[in-house]
Amino acid sequence: MNKPLKYTLLGLGGLLVLVIAAVAIFAATFDPNRYKGEIERIAKEKTGRTLSIKGDIKMAFWPSLGADVAGVSLTEKGSNQEFAAFDSVHASVKLMPLLRGQYQVDAVKLVGAKARIVKLKDGKYNFSDLAEGPAEKPADAKKAPEPSTGKPVQFDISSVSIEKAAIAYIDQLAEQEYAIEDFRLKTGRIAQDAEGKLELGMVAKRKAPALTVNLSADGKYQLKGGVLSGDVTAKLDESTIKAKFTAAEPYDFEASIDKINLDRYLGEPAPAQAAAKPAPQDKPQPQAAAKQEDAPVDLSGLKGFNARGKLAIGELQVRGLKVAEVNAQLNAKDGRVAIAPHSAKLYGGAVTGEVTADANRNAITLKEQLKGINIGPLLRDVAQRDQLEGKGDITLDVTAAGKTVNAMKRSLAGSAKLHLQDGAIKGINIAEIIQKGRNLLGGQSASAGESANDATRKTDFSELSASFVIKNGVAHNEDLDAKAPLFRLGGKGDINIGASSLDYTAKAALVATTKGQGGAERDRLAGLTVPVHLSGPFDDLKYKVDYRGMAGEAAKSEVGQKLKERVGQELNDEKVRDKLKGLLGR
Repeated sequence: MNKPLKYTLLGLGGLLVLVIAAVAIFAATFDPNRYKGEIERIAKEKTGRTLSIKGDIKMAFWPSLGADVAGVSLTEKGSNQEFAAFDSVHASVKLMPLLRGQYQVDAVKLVGAKARIVKLKDGKYNFSDLAEGPAEKPADAKKAPEPSTGKPVQFDISSVSIEKAAIAYIDQLAEQEYAIEDFRLKTGRIAQDAEGKLELGMVAKRKAPALTVNLSADGKYQLKGGVLSGDVTAKLDESTIKAKFTAAEPYDFEASIDKINLDRYLGEPAPAQAAAKPAPQDKPQPQAAAKQEDAPVDLSGLKGFNARGKLAIGELQVRGLKVAEVNAQLNAKDGRVAIAPHSAKLYGGAVTGEVTADANRNAITLKEQLKGINIGPLLRDVAQRDQLEGKGDITLDVTAAGKTVNAMKRSLAGSAKLHLQDGAIKGINIAEIIQKGRNLLGGQSASAGESANDATRKTDFSELSASFVIKNGVAHNEDLDAKAPLFRLGGKGDINIGASSLDYTAKAALVATTKGQGGAERDRLAGLTVPVHLSGPFDDLKYKVDYRGMAGEAAKSEVGQKLKERVGQELNDEKVRDKLKGLLGR
């Protein structure tokens, strides 16, 4: 080795030793804690918030550039109310890769982090001032951003650990509060192309109605080309969830849940409590009920959501509806989300169909076929009504659009069909009404105008079918056909879904009997039609027997003369007598 080269290498070596020695001396003598007061002053000056650093700041410079900071808190702007804080944080970046534009981070550890997020009544947040930053100068605004000439920054984090974190969220406008407590997260390596394991846990709370949710999850993940994918197993209270996902548009997933009760998280009342009739003094006023029911319906959140996936649920309860063996496919694109096809078992039968939500029109479409359904428990659980029994089929093809629940009800359009067997219409006893009609012929009195919500009364049928054409929230029917041992029941009328009311006329016709006890008397009355008009809101339905119409039918039959002879003499009900007089000319 020639002397110039030798001396050069010795000189470079000496220089390196001097640099290392200088760094070591600087690291040993530099005390960042001397600058805490200045840091706190600058934070107050720039943000109007109070920054407090109670713990020591520890710095490292070789072979990694890093820091340990403890006991840090930041207040609200112009207030002593704490906004955010953490007990301790540690992070460091390897120095030599940093010079090559690579972030190789050692383990990042955060302990005891907490934040209080508030959405103010004007829609702004208590951190909006931090997000806005300093006002931009006019001259700066005109400058175009300089094009990037370097390579994209690469990052590589060996692991992330978060312990004992908590977030409180307060919505002043909605008067609601949420919280995440005991949040914990552990990951493996996070890099452009890396695999790792994930552990997650938290306790989530809601103030009203009160709710506490426990969530824990673990699994494997993969980062490839900047896309995150993984097979995660989670425990949500009593539910076990297994899922595979790809977190890149269109988002792709496949999930299975053993059982889940969504009503617990939606804050719905238990079906039994909702079905119970309130005491008269506790009955809500119509105005209050309407105000509560007319909730906004906003599907705009579906815009920009592109996803596809499959979902299987062993047992599901939602809005009172109980189903099992749920299988569904989801396809979301361009603001339109379709859950189709889907299938499930429910209430002794099965359902197949599709549901579509269209954010572009704020509309929902349902096409459902229910086979072999027990209609009674279905209505009690979903609609909290106990007015119909029977087993059979239901077909729905309906669409609704609007910005509120009531607007959607008023816009409802489509069709529906119903076919039931071995059931009953509750609240009214047609056989009893027919008997009262017979009493009129025998000179006995009969009353008119009674409640159709009397739980002690019911009309049994062996078969019932009906179809509906729905327009502007009103379901119109003209082909009711119900069969019972004593009569046949037909009818036509409207069910006003938007107003939750009924205007319907049913006609019960006596049928001839086979030979046997009571057969001769009934055969003589065979064909006699008893019209019954049902009207009013669902919660206070009334029915009135059209004895005038019944008498008109009777006048055309062999019992008409007998009825004429007794009008005004043997009938005790003055109202009925007056009606019959007008009809029969007495």
